[in-house]
Amino acid sequence: MPSRPYRSYGPTSKAGSTVALTSFKSAAAAVSTALAGAALLFTAAPASAANPPYDGCPAWALCLYQHEGGTGSKAVVTPPPAGGNAAIVRLTQVHFLNGELADNQVTSWINNSQCSVKFMDDPYGELHPSDLDFTAMWNWGAKGDYGTGTSKYYLNDRISSLQFWCP
Repeated sequence: MPSRPYRSYGPTSKAGSTVALTSFKSAAAAVSTALAGAALLFTAAPASAANPPYDGCPAWALCLYQHEGGTGSKAVVTPPPAGGNAAIVRLTQVHFLNGELADNQVTSWINNSQCSVKFMDDPYGELHPSDLDFTAMWNWGAKGDYGTGTSKYYLNDRISSLQFWCP
C-alpha cells in the first residue's frame, strides 16, 4: 500500500472553526494584556518612591525634613497659639516620622504657619544660641534648604533649636 506523504483534510465543521476562532481571540487578549502590563511596568513609579518634595505639611505647621529639597522623613512642629512669643522648641525632643531624633538632622524645612521662626544651633536654646536662619511672619510656604550645592549647605544638620514668634 503506497503511503501518502500528505494527509488531506476535509472541510471543517462550523463548530470546529468557532473553537479555533475563540482560541485565537483568547490568545490575542492574553498577548494584549501582557503588553499593557509591560507598558505599565516601565512607566509607573515604583511602589517605594519617595513623596513629592515638601509633601503633606499641614497648613498650620512648620515641617522639618531629613534630606534636601523637602524629602526624606519629616517632623511636624506645631507652633504655639497666637501671642506665643519666644516659644523655644528643642529638637532633642522632636522626632522625625521614622523615629529618629531631629536634633542636628534637619536638611530642609517649610513654614506653613503664620509665625516667624528662628533656627538656632544650640541644644538648649537660650544658653549660647548661634542663629542659623530665619523666616518672617505671614510668609506661608517659606522654605529653607541646606543640601549639597545650595548657598547654605554649611548649615546642614546643625539646627538644634527653634524659636517661634506668633502674632
